[in-house]
Amino acid sequence: MKAKKFLATCLLGVTLAGPIAVSAETMESLDKKENALLQQSQTISADVQAALQDINETYQAVEDLKGQIKENEETLAKTQKEIAATEATIAERKELMTDRLKSLQLNASTEDKLAMLLESSSIQDFINGVYAITVMQTAANDEIETLQAETDKLQKLEKTVSETQSSLETDQATLVSQADALDSKITTLQAELADNQTALAEVANSKAVEEQRMKAEAERKAKAEAEAKEAAEAEKRQAEQEAAKESISETPKSSASSESTVAEETTKESTNNVTNTPAPPKQDPPATNNGGSENKSSGRVMYMESTAYSYSESGASFFTASGLDLRQNPQAIAVDPSVIPLGTLVEVEGYGVAIAADTGGAIKGNIIDVHFKTREECIEWGRRHNVKVTILE
Repeated sequence: MKAKKFLATCLLGVTLAGPIAVSAETMESLDKKENALLQQSQTISADVQAALQDINETYQAVEDLKGQIKENEETLAKTQKEIAATEATIAERKELMTDRLKSLQLNASTEDKLAMLLESSSIQDFINGVYAITVMQTAANDEIETLQAETDKLQKLEKTVSETQSSLETDQATLVSQADALDSKITTLQAELADNQTALAEVANSKAVEEQRMKAEAERKAKAEAEAKEAAEAEKRQAEQEAAKESISETPKSSASSESTVAEETTKESTNNVTNTPAPPKQDPPATNNGGSENKSSGRVMYMESTAYSYSESGASFFTASGLDLRQNPQAIAVDPSVIPLGTLVEVEGYGVAIAADTGGAIKGNIIDVHFKTREECIEWGRRHNVKVTILE
């Protein structure tokens, strides 16, 4: 009998210790997930910084190219202006030479030559005159050739400047494309970083809920162990009483007086044992369906009407009446504080473990309002009656 009781007590201890071990593993898993997310966030932040540096250098290169393009455009405009001026000068020179040639052709008759010969004081004067005309014509031709060479040089420069301009514009377009790609990369990295921050907030919320659940579980375990210990002590005292009664019944009847004395002592001892035996622990009454609570302590069960709400709804706030940020801790419910105090950890059937963190004008009496991230989830939840709510802490 005692061996069976000892075995039952051991099994009870194993049963109570089980959830704590599972919770410890869950917390370890959450810690690992949080550390991994933190390392990933640091890596993404470093990538964002490197991308920002690259894009700054790229934009600086674009600005430098813009300056080169502007200078090249000015050189091109100046070259084109010089080409136009030189071409105009060549045209004037050619026109002047044409007029001179016409004049020479008109003066090339035999009479003019004879006149020049006759008017010359000597043959040397005549030769000098002819040489002077030839020198003037040669000089004009040389000037035209020089201007033409300068024009060719300017045209080559114009071609080079145009090609340089085209190359600079191509380089500029390439750099702008690279800058756009870097902009897109930074946007993607920032989105990943935001997702990591959201995931970290969710892990932190899960850890907070898990810590509270572990605390509540430990309290329930301590309470159950105390009740089990008290029950074991009561059973032990009852067994001692039964053993005393069996000892009395097995005692030999040597004499009437001794029998009477033993009976009196046994009766007295039995009476004392019965008087000192504490009453067994009071059991909680069964759950009712009238919306009331079963008791005032942790573990009580209530049946309540439930609606749903979301911070994403128009006009809604991210923060609850108790100051909880629903973006980081979405697992929350709104309650009537006179029924469920704010800060209470509860388990809602079909919803899960949550914190009583908010209130509402329509939340009066045995009504709760469970929170969801999206309006679609609220619509799916709808309005529910007789939802089981267990007080965890």
